[in-house]
Amino acid sequence: MKPVRFAPVVAEISAGDTDDIPGLKAVISHWTEGERSANAWFEKLSEVWGTAGFVMRRGDSVLGFLVYGPPEYLPHAGRYPVGPLSEDAALLAYVEGDARTRKRLLIRMLKDLRGRGVVRVEAVASDVGSPNHASTAALLESGWKAARRGWYRGRPYTLARADLGSLVEVGEVARGILGRVRLPGLKTPAPAPGAFSAGGTRDQGGRITVLTADAPRRVVARNSKMVRGGSTEESGAFPTGASKNERSTSTSTVFVSSAFSFATSAR
Repeated sequence: MKPVRFAPVVAEISAGDTDDIPGLKAVISHWTEGERSANAWFEKLSEVWGTAGFVMRRGDSVLGFLVYGPPEYLPHAGRYPVGPLSEDAALLAYVEGDARTRKRLLIRMLKDLRGRGVVRVEAVASDVGSPNHASTAALLESGWKAARRGWYRGRPYTLARADLGSLVEVGEVARGILGRVRLPGLKTPAPAPGAFSAGGTRDQGGRITVLTADAPRRVVARNSKMVRGGSTEESGAFPTGASKNERSTSTSTVFVSSAFSFATSAR
């Protein structure tokens, strides 16, 4: 008897899988306008383009799936007044599943596309949960950007766009950083007992003044003000006369803290 897998597994969708994934045939019919069956569509894409979908399963249960491909093989996308679609972009047709499932499937797609040299992916997403469409809100929460909006048959849609370079690199660093970081042993003496509890104050702007046994008074800005656009805001973030090493250490600390927040939300 084959053991049941309790951990979810993500796999490529092949032509032979189309009968086993609920809702997949309706998605392909919608975006191809009935020109091809789901089986024929995946078979053709496998020949001319490569992977065009992923499915997540736990044992025999389907938790979610995702479909994507070149826009010319998803002709219904051209009917929405949110274009034109980018010539160098792949098109996400649909993603289904709970929040965790969707994020895993999206990350898997982004890694696949970037590995094939695709620089951008777009989606005609529904703002109101129309069937056979990705959710605008879910994509924007995952880091996609709204490019254009329009109405089609009385419903609002958004052309959402993701730059693969930024999303894949940042996403993978954030997801894996806690497993890769090794904290070095501290060689400096520990602060005196009560140094942090008694020596820390917070002003009305939310900044914290910290006193330690062997360090000068310094003002540490909140994380949202420390790092902005990939750079460090130095005004008030470091003590006057702080060395480059002190600045580097503080910046690294904020990066790890920010990445922890991202990784936690992505799981």
